[in-house]
Amino acid sequence: MRRSSAPRGGVSHSRFLVALLALSWSAFAPPSSAEEDASSGPSWPWTPPRRPELPETSRPSWIRNPIDAFILEGIEEFGLVPAPPADRITLLRRVTLDLTGLPPTPGEVEVFLADDRPDAYERVVDRLLASPHYGERWGRHWLDVVRYADSDGFEYDDPRPHAWRYRDWVIDALNSDMPYHRFVRLQVAGDELAPEDPGALVATGLHRLGPLRLNAGNQDEEKNRQEVLTEMTDAIGYAFLGLTIGCARCHDHKFDPIPQADYYRLQAFFAGTKARDVTLAPDREREAYGRRMDRWKSRIKEIRRRLRELDKSGTGDAPARRAELRQELDEVEASEPAPLPGVMAVADPEEQAPPTFVLHRGEPGRLLEEVRPRFPGALDGTAIDPAPPGPDASGTARRASLARWLTDPSHPTTARVMVNRLWQHHFGRGLVATPNNFGVMGDPPSHPELLDWLAVEFIARGTRLKAMHRLMVTSATYRQSSRPSARSLELDAENLLLGRMPRRRLEAEILRDSILAVSGTLNRSGGGPGVRLPLDPAVASQVYKGAWEPTPEVDQHARRSVYLFVKRNIPVPLLEAFDAPDTLVSCGRRNASIHAGQALALLNSPFLDEQARAFARRLLDEVGPDPGLLAGRAIEVALSRPPTPEERARARSFLERQARLLRAEGTSRGPGAGRPADGVDPALSGAVSDLCLVLFNLDEFLYVD
Repeated sequence: MRRSSAPRGGVSHSRFLVALLALSWSAFAPPSSAEEDASSGPSWPWTPPRRPELPETSRPSWIRNPIDAFILEGIEEFGLVPAPPADRITLLRRVTLDLTGLPPTPGEVEVFLADDRPDAYERVVDRLLASPHYGERWGRHWLDVVRYADSDGFEYDDPRPHAWRYRDWVIDALNSDMPYHRFVRLQVAGDELAPEDPGALVATGLHRLGPLRLNAGNQDEEKNRQEVLTEMTDAIGYAFLGLTIGCARCHDHKFDPIPQADYYRLQAFFAGTKARDVTLAPDREREAYGRRMDRWKSRIKEIRRRLRELDKSGTGDAPARRAELRQELDEVEASEPAPLPGVMAVADPEEQAPPTFVLHRGEPGRLLEEVRPRFPGALDGTAIDPAPPGPDASGTARRASLARWLTDPSHPTTARVMVNRLWQHHFGRGLVATPNNFGVMGDPPSHPELLDWLAVEFIARGTRLKAMHRLMVTSATYRQSSRPSARSLELDAENLLLGRMPRRRLEAEILRDSILAVSGTLNRSGGGPGVRLPLDPAVASQVYKGAWEPTPEVDQHARRSVYLFVKRNIPVPLLEAFDAPDTLVSCGRRNASIHAGQALALLNSPFLDEQARAFARRLLDEVGPDPGLLAGRAIEVALSRPPTPEERARARSFLERQARLLRAEGTSRGPGAGRPADGVDPALSGAVSDLCLVLFNLDEFLYVD
């Protein structure tokens, strides 16, 4: 990242000029450039990464690993200096939330502060990477990208009873440190590349994650099939290539060198791919299930027949009778037999895939020229013939060819895209700030040499994600304080140079999980079908088909948020308030909005009230009714650090004053299920609960320095 000079305001202005140049190229590129190579425009996304030389800097003692050399070069070029190191407690909370999505416990803080070995921090990093919570945390990031949900979307939004197996496969793959090239290959073509691996079939559920239109009425099967193929093709573009391939579905891409024909050549890899649901139950169970389903469908059919007859008759009591039948129908639909164990996967059942045609304006049925499978010319001009079936492959094995191409070490974007995603979630912003779009309309890389170095290093380390995590979080860049100097604010207000660590708000799921962890109610068990939380009746009533039935086991409601049932049309209100993605499209980078609904959700919701009471019970069980001990322990648990003397005094004062107020009013807010802790003054219990609610609303709890 070598710049000759910068005007006042430095980096932001330079970045604007770079973006402007990129836009200028795209606006004036001749139409034929889509069929040519990318040499007439920005070349970095279309050429394989090369390992650059490490920059020379004037502060070599600051550098802990090669990442720091690239970052320091840019910082020094603008006459700035890195921020001082973060204190140990801040660093521990930062890396623990980063790698596991849960705050450090007071015991973990105590152990780390007492460990004076030179590699104490590196030991913490290794412990966190070995935690099963690592896969839950980073699996959520991947699920954002592939728009994971447990329902179809659209009007009916039917549940997908086996989708959770894909979610669990992702989490397990990350926890086992599966090489990324295998992670990609199994999702694209696991059934063809590893037919002996049961998990490989689950991995192909990637191709089943898009929203699916299955509404009532006459269906246009050709249109429905094209929508499925579009979802499969576009997913390859944004998830692995970091390109808006889908923009070329109706016409040549307006900005990137991707002609419409290349879009359909890529789609041809999926021409023979069909949904495949594999039942894991033995024959006897399948037969019994079939009988239960027949009885259930018969009951529904009978109620609907009676409804139709009632509509034809028109009598005076019809509205009341209709309401009874509608209620009965809802109850019967909600009693649908639980599905048998199964896998939501894909397969190419025919030896010969059907032909693929370019579609006029992307409209089904309006066929233009026929095309064969081929990789996008801007990335690789090699035309391929589908591989014939072999002993380790089934069908046409087209997806196997695609998977191998995506994971070839010389591929221009696959490694870049993934290391950029890792960087984004550790540093708040990707080196390319548009993680799903490395094309002309995306942001140019802030540190192109570092991006290439990381991509090459990723490949050299066997595409092991944990190795790259460790490299990033042990760098001096990551260990910086988040406090800016006046000069860095003047010259680099957006912190593009990373002369300090960005301060970030907890994501929706991590906020909920942290609340559960601090209150002591978190159920840490992993895997299994999605948990349906109780919803406010006004929210639950929005279910168009069937009824919302919460998971009956109450302890399941406190599972980590990654295990919640994701219904596309009815998001969990707390998660929606804090910018959880809608799952209809890929989310490479979440929004971070600030609005009044968030304050209301944290101050005035049944969930926060319940968790504040549970937190109070935890504190009273741990330290007893002494206000001084309660005040200190509450801060220690909630904020993952010891309280200052002033904080302890203020919290104790609050408890004493609030308890007096509750006694005077004759009210209390006991912990737990509305009851005070055994042998504890109900007014004190209520005061502790109120203090806990305050702590959940603190800026320090919601943000990571």
